[in-house]
Amino acid sequence: MLHELVVQNLGIIDRVELTLPAGLVAVTGETGAGKSLLVHSLKLLQGERADAELVRAGCDRLLVQARLGLPPNSRVRELGAELGIPMGDELVLRREVTAAGRSRAWVNDAPVSAGALQRLTAQLLVIHGQHDQRSLADPARHLELVDLLGGLEEQKATVADAFAAWREVRDKLNRHRRALAARQERLDLIDLHCREIDQARVVAGEDEALREERALLRHAERIGELVQGVRAALGGEGGGAGLARAARAAAELASLGLPTQEAAADLEQARLLAEEAERVIEALASKVRHDPARLDAVEARLATLERLARKYGGSLAAVLEERARLAREREELEGVEDEIQQLSHREAQLAQEFVSRAGALSRRRAVAAREVAARMREVLARLGMPAVTLELRLTPRLAEDGELEVDGHRLRPAADGLDEGELLFSANPGEEPRSLARIASGGELSRLHLAMRTVLRDRLGEGGATLLFDEVDAGIGGRVADELGRLLAQVAQRDQVLVVTHLPQVAARASAHLAVSKVTEGGRTVTRVSPVEGEERVAELVRMLGGHPATPAARRHAEELLCTPSSR
Repeated sequence: MLHELVVQNLGIIDRVELTLPAGLVAVTGETGAGKSLLVHSLKLLQGERADAELVRAGCDRLLVQARLGLPPNSRVRELGAELGIPMGDELVLRREVTAAGRSRAWVNDAPVSAGALQRLTAQLLVIHGQHDQRSLADPARHLELVDLLGGLEEQKATVADAFAAWREVRDKLNRHRRALAARQERLDLIDLHCREIDQARVVAGEDEALREERALLRHAERIGELVQGVRAALGGEGGGAGLARAARAAAELASLGLPTQEAAADLEQARLLAEEAERVIEALASKVRHDPARLDAVEARLATLERLARKYGGSLAAVLEERARLAREREELEGVEDEIQQLSHREAQLAQEFVSRAGALSRRRAVAAREVAARMREVLARLGMPAVTLELRLTPRLAEDGELEVDGHRLRPAADGLDEGELLFSANPGEEPRSLARIASGGELSRLHLAMRTVLRDRLGEGGATLLFDEVDAGIGGRVADELGRLLAQVAQRDQVLVVTHLPQVAARASAHLAVSKVTEGGRTVTRVSPVEGEERVAELVRMLGGHPATPAARRHAEELLCTPSSR
């Protein structure tokens, strides 16, 4: 629900701040006063393409901001989390357009794209006007609308489950069939790779040991010189033997009462370290040998292992893992024919289950489409369209390359079944119904939307969306105008409804009334939007009734409209 709206520097609007209540809100005013600019401000919050020409002359940017409450369990919360937007109980939308044509948008102070705005507001802010009939103008949505209006969502979900189960097995079957077609070639390649790895007799960690041996063989002469130097140093008077004598002398001094205990301990520790170092050097000396033939062998072995590592994953461990994986793949390929037979049987069962459920859904759709069309025609008759023809034409989704054959026809299945559907419409008796998207006018589409919302009102459970109806009263008057107001008020019991109207019968039924006017201030034209109550509201209804100057009869008529019990 839309709680607050701020519009700044949009066309002739300098600044408008509105607080909007729940229920039915009427927006009225003379032609050209700026009502369409208010509609356009909401379109900008829906993510519509921004135009620099909308920026008020002399200003560097326009701003539209709205605060909307989120219905409980709204899917917008999940979408917000997906987009990384902090979510609470409200959504603050902000759109800015500069005079240079640059557009930016924020949701809860997080920057978002226009596409993200469209996704977030799709269920919260719905505009029904001349150019905003997306769901009715798009044949791809017609089947979805009938399923929703007919209460077929649960049955459609069972069809989607059957489709997913069939498609999963079918995809696996297709993979096995492709594998079978290329099986021998793949088996030959697997054998080639396995022989290459097996012939190398790869041992995990072997390359590290070989690299250490290669270092010893490559630098054997220099290593030998260094080892001899260490041996000489450790074996001389400055080496381990000398340290041992020094430690004994220091200990004897300590026994004579001199302070040499710590020195004796340090010398003993140094002796132990020298002996450990000597053992390490002696162990290294045992490994050092000058052997050019062995060096060549090590180099060749390392080259083989490094080539295999590069080819099969970067390490010897990866080579061995690849060998095990190849063995498993070979086993699967050798048994693929048996599995294909099992999968084919299972795929046929699941296809039959899907076709059965999809066929049942098609039959329910045909019934639901007739029921929904009849209920919508009843509403449209109340809105001055008594001779409307409205039907959903269901056809199989035929395709030459379709994955399923049903009754001799190739069909392209989908999660929503096997049908294509399009709403056909005729406003005039005797005229063949044709595509709704191509022949219905903006006013007719708005009334169709209102009829759809009326049918949906009791089915969808908790509301909370904001619906804006613009031009829904085109070509309406008299008794039908009163019926239009009653229907809008009924829809407003579930959702917040904003209606831009020229009909006093509609405006009188609103729980809140906003009057849009155009005034001159400081030599410039500006739009003002003010809530009207009491005498001001009576005066606005008198204006709408054409009572200028306001006659007593016009005032009485306006007061009677406001006193109608169902107008509240």
